[in-house]
Amino acid sequence: MVPHPFWVRRSAALLANPVGGVALVVLFVLFLAMLAPRAVVPYGSLTIHPADSFLPPSVAHPAGTDALGRDVTSELVYGARTTLWVGAAAILVALTVGASAGLVAGFWGGSAVDELIMRLVDVVYVFPSIVLALTVVAVLGPERIGSVAVALALGMVPGYARLVRSRVLSIREEEFIAAARGVGATTMRIMRKHIVPHTVDVLLVRSVAGLSGIILAEATLSFLGLGVQPPNPSWGRMLRESFRYLPSAPWLTLMPALAIFLTVFAVGQVGEAIRAGLHPRTATKGHQP
Repeated sequence: MVPHPFWVRRSAALLANPVGGVALVVLFVLFLAMLAPRAVVPYGSLTIHPADSFLPPSVAHPAGTDALGRDVTSELVYGARTTLWVGAAAILVALTVGASAGLVAGFWGGSAVDELIMRLVDVVYVFPSIVLALTVVAVLGPERIGSVAVALALGMVPGYARLVRSRVLSIREEEFIAAARGVGATTMRIMRKHIVPHTVDVLLVRSVAGLSGIILAEATLSFLGLGVQPPNPSWGRMLRESFRYLPSAPWLTLMPALAIFLTVFAVGQVGEAIRAGLHPRTATKGHQP
């Protein structure tokens, strides 16, 4: 399959920028870790060697080892897999629910259906996302990754719903929508063929930007002990467990913190590149003399 010219241009622009090049490398490693972690590291996340505990970073163990002799690099790679699966699932759930609600509310804007949907969205919106996630995880239980993903997705639904509703309210007044109605197009066909395609750009930008927040939120939940549970590795839990060893083994805290920072940074860089490609005037407005 030949890559779309848009993605070729965006990738070339990122690689031309040293910062963007680092972001793409980080994302490539994370994607490889999600699909085939053993292709990146030689050890499993549960492989222990008690005799090798608290080894500092070296050639054999680039990120050192922990209290049980586990290779920290391997834990980070498997933790990346967990983080990305949770993030992808949360984005998919939030996108499906929020965009659907916004599509219906916007298409029938001003009606009782619109009022009901947006009031429900407002109820969810008034709760801080982390508090909402903590509540949902406490109710569903953190034993399953799916529960964590749903908890994180719920806080993102209002943003998607409001974004799509706003876009649909403007699109439905366009002449091509009136023309489609004039030739007898059904409501479902108008939505599928004429309205949904015009929301893809804003949803793409919002989803990439939202992934950064999901990564931080998942790490926060795991740090508090309400995120992904053992034996699944998690960067947030690695941070929590490493604090007791901070004076003697600082790399145990530094490495997961660095992984979180680099991932959020890389996702942010790629998201900015996508936004600049889709909305070049907006991206360059602040740099005009």
